[in-house]
Amino acid sequence: MTTKARFFLAVLATTCMAVLAGCANHPELRAYSAEETRQLQLEALQRRGLSLDDYEQQRRVVQRAGNLPVVTEVADADRSTKG
Repeated sequence: MTTKARFFLAVLATTCMAVLAGCANHPELRAYSAEETRQLQLEALQRRGLSLDDYEQQRRVVQRAGNLPVVTEVADADRSTKG
């Protein structure tokens, strides 16, 4: 094996290891909070190019949905034990 071939093989192996190491370090996925979900909905609504009246109507729907109480499993479990 020539020096150039060994150097090329070493570079190739290092590059492969770096790529595989990068793939293993992906961020943890998490659920969006209610506020983040509402903000994403509003941003998507802005990008749709609706007329002002349609935009305001749909924005109010998203805003009202954000004001609903959030029921969690902890709240359900707490209610069932106090029963």
